[in-house]
Amino acid sequence: MSSENAALKRLRESLPEQVTEALEKHVIAAARWAMIVRLVFAVTFAAAGLRLWSHQSNARIIYLVLAAVWLILAAVVSARVKSGAAESLVSTTTMIDVTVVNLGLLAFVQQGLFPHIGAGMFMCYFPILAVAATRYRIGLVINTALYASLFYLVLSLYAGAPPWFRLSMLAVTAAVMVFGSRKPKDLVVDVAQRSLQEAYQIGSKQTSMELMARTHELFMPPAIFDLHEIWSSSKHGVGAESGGDYFQIFQTSNGPLVVLGDLPGLGFESLANIARIHRHLGASADRNESLSQFASGLNDFLWEEFKGSRTMTAVFARWEGEQLHYINAGHLPALQIGKADQHRLAVNNGPLGAAKGAEFKEDVVPFPARDLLVIYTDGVFAKLTGDREEGVTQIEKFAEQFRGGEVNTLCHRIFDCAHPGFDPNRDDSTIAVIRRQPAADAKSAK
Repeated sequence: MSSENAALKRLRESLPEQVTEALEKHVIAAARWAMIVRLVFAVTFAAAGLRLWSHQSNARIIYLVLAAVWLILAAVVSARVKSGAAESLVSTTTMIDVTVVNLGLLAFVQQGLFPHIGAGMFMCYFPILAVAATRYRIGLVINTALYASLFYLVLSLYAGAPPWFRLSMLAVTAAVMVFGSRKPKDLVVDVAQRSLQEAYQIGSKQTSMELMARTHELFMPPAIFDLHEIWSSSKHGVGAESGGDYFQIFQTSNGPLVVLGDLPGLGFESLANIARIHRHLGASADRNESLSQFASGLNDFLWEEFKGSRTMTAVFARWEGEQLHYINAGHLPALQIGKADQHRLAVNNGPLGAAKGAEFKEDVVPFPARDLLVIYTDGVFAKLTGDREEGVTQIEKFAEQFRGGEVNTLCHRIFDCAHPGFDPNRDDSTIAVIRRQPAADAKSAK
């Protein structure tokens, strides 16, 4: 088990205790409700005593004494709550409340008034149980219900009054209160654990994506790359799941060689594959080979690595004077932006790694100074559409819209407009805008 998973397990195991501690802080609020219940009992019992004032029995005295007891108990507990002793009084005061009711019922039985007078005091058990349940202590609710039920059972049997209906109602109420006092804790723990798991997964995924982004930077040129022949601005967005994009500019004796490709793969496995491709290309970039030979070498390397099970699409570009030599091996069509218009550079070959010994044809197109080459992977437009042709059209629309800006602005505007919202792509995305420098003409003339 990794240290991260062990830490997550410890946090999840400690959650129930933390939730219990948090719920126990609710005791103060529950104590206020208990005080309100005692005051209501005091008023109710006083009213009952006054109503029976002319009654020949001692019922009025019992009610008035109980009213005084409730009033005194409310004042004493309130003072203890204000002094910060509420938590230590939870169980004690609840049992005292039940005891007051029990003593009242016992007084009516001794006076021979039960169940004709005083039997209604049984209803006092219910609000006491409700207040106990608001303290989210199952044991307290169970003990309160058992104490009240056993005392009432013995008292009723002694007085000759059948207790079964009332006791069944008390048992049902107690069961509901037990479930109610337990459920909030279960819900809080469940929500907290889910939130913790989601936070861990998000943090882990974010860390993984940051690590992938930093690793990917090792295989890519700086975001702004300035050479005599070309000036490049690029932007890369790491994918949440896959990361097979590759972009690099090699400085060779024949001039800068641009490679942008996409090898399907997941996570760090794709980065490992890209690392091997980068090493191969770095070793063969300056062999004074033609573009076709360079592409064929990469094709055979991929065949040896994957035996045709995985292919790579790529664009290779090299400038010679006012001409662009390029190979598009099954990749998205590149875009050339001139002073007056823009047009696609067609796909002219199949993907790399599909067959051993495959040959690749390079095309040559005029490419005057200050013309721009826009190359990108399908992750750039993945948030807009999953259709290849529609995605290419969208990129061309953005290029036309922002073509008046300088190279860096155009690169970032296209990328940002194609990435609405803040959620990361599942697939990584790369775009590069490359301008042929006027200095290249001066160098060629010299």
